[in-house]
Amino acid sequence: MFTGHIHQLGLAGFLATGLAVQAQTTLSQGHTDIGIAYDPTLNAWDMHVHDHDHDIEYSPATDALLFVKNEAHGFVPAGAQFSFLGPAGSDVWTLPSVQNPNLLFLGFGGEEILPGMFVNDHFTIALKGVVGPGTLAVYDFDSFGNPIVWMNSRDGIDSADSRIAPPGLHQDLNFAFSAPGDYTVYFEASGVSVDNGFTTSGDAAYLFHVQAVPEPGTLALLGLATGAMFFRRRS
Repeated sequence: MFTGHIHQLGLAGFLATGLAVQAQTTLSQGHTDIGIAYDPTLNAWDMHVHDHDHDIEYSPATDALLFVKNEAHGFVPAGAQFSFLGPAGSDVWTLPSVQNPNLLFLGFGGEEILPGMFVNDHFTIALKGVVGPGTLAVYDFDSFGNPIVWMNSRDGIDSADSRIAPPGLHQDLNFAFSAPGDYTVYFEASGVSVDNGFTTSGDAAYLFHVQAVPEPGTLALLGLATGAMFFRRRS
């Protein structure tokens, strides 16, 4: 299990780090999955990023940077059912489980895992580590709008931060971060293969950048600059 923090950087600074050198493509919107595949012949897992809109798979997953725009910023709702995200009214950046065309639409995709590959026809997805300036929660909603927490690093990471998944899994979820900055998130897939016994992907790294919300003063300066440009053009 991985714990700890990395220094918060702007996007330009992040792209200068060693981890981001591998992040050949930045994905900031569109239907995207944390992809999970297993080859029983090779007894090998493939943990990747799947860009559905362009039908591109990035493997290893660090070949893609999952970019959470500042438009994802909001505040933790009131109510005890949302306390897993932090105190009511605190900052949160959420990629929603209902598609917003301006944001990443993220989930888990195991379409390449077929019936009969695993004993009892299921495998397990687990959160193994979050390295960054804040926490990550992955959750769904029930039919009454109540959150169903899949994984949450706020209270530590253990066996509760895993889900049993069926073959062909495709689940869009809410991914909520508590602070802006750069994250490396580790997921693991495992199961009892019909052919090979217990097998695991090991901890697979995924790169995220959560964009900070501009300070009000910055927005005001941008507005003044835009106004000045408009004035000069009209003069």
